Amino acid sequence: MYFATNPPLATLPVQIAQEFQQLCDASPYAAVQLFALVDGAFDEAFFQGRSPRAWPRQSLYAGTALLGLGTAAPYLLTAPEGAKARLAWLSQLFAACGARPMVSILASVLNADEFVRHLRPYLIAVTPDTVEWPVRWGDTRVLPVLLDALTEPERGQLLAPMACWWWPGRDGALRSWQGEPTLPAPVSFDKMPISDEVFAKLVDMSEADAVLANLYDSQPDLFRMDSPAQCHARVARHLRVASANGIHAAPARQHFSALALLLSDDFTQHAAMTDVLRGTRQGTAYNDAISALPEEFWRATER
Repeated sequence: MYFATNPPLATLPVQIAQEFQQLCDASPYAAVQLFALVDGAFDEAFFQGRSPRAWPRQSLYAGTALLGLGTAAPYLLTAPEGAKARLAWLSQLFAACGARPMVSILASVLNADEFVRHLRPYLIAVTPDTVEWPVRWGDTRVLPVLLDALTEPERGQLLAPMACWWWPGRDGALRSWQGEPTLPAPVSFDKMPISDEVFAKLVDMSEADAVLANLYDSQPDLFRMDSPAQCHARVARHLRVASANGIHAAPARQHFSALALLLSDDFTQHAAMTDVLRGTRQGTAYNDAISALPEEFWRATER
């Protein structure tokens, strides 16, 4: 399976351990605990491994409507005490997850049971038409998009008990959100309400990953020239170009994304492609417009 993320940098466990220790040193009177959020949907046998089997954990889906998903659930893992033990745990955790975008690290003033109870209302989103959707907080491709899509009050409510949330970015480097942790106020919902606008934004932001996964299954050679993060950036950028130029059908958008991986990055600026995009904006069928491209276009935009 293709995830469109670079492997996490080898320095991440040390960086996180050092930043967590700095948090503890800065707040000697506030007990801050370290946790990991692991998305079991990426590997339902993950906790059968030699090291993961022994790690203390709780399924966030236990006791919820999502219980039937079994081991394809997000798990909250509790880090061991002591700086050396924490670093070893972080190193083993990132090694076990490999390049899969399934792990993030959290520092909170809550204990494990309290933290699980705090997170559970955010596991299912409900749109105004009452349709329910599981929320993949454990998927680090989705996590920053989710945080960005929430309103400031919603984000503040979710993140209230967290001192820091670390995750690997698309490029493998460390990303984080840091705040001033407080005990969270009770929420008035057991499933997170989201607007149609937020839902549409989340769907739009996840399209590039879906397109890349489909392309990788059918045309893996397209991916040989760029890193996973670079492939995602190219496709996401050209999907925006497609939207701006009347290319809305899924097969056409996937084909245009394939061109984004195959051709030079500025292929949309070639005069022939400019004509194609002008035509699609005015209603010309995408397939017809692409079929009419001259041989010179393909030669000029070849990578």
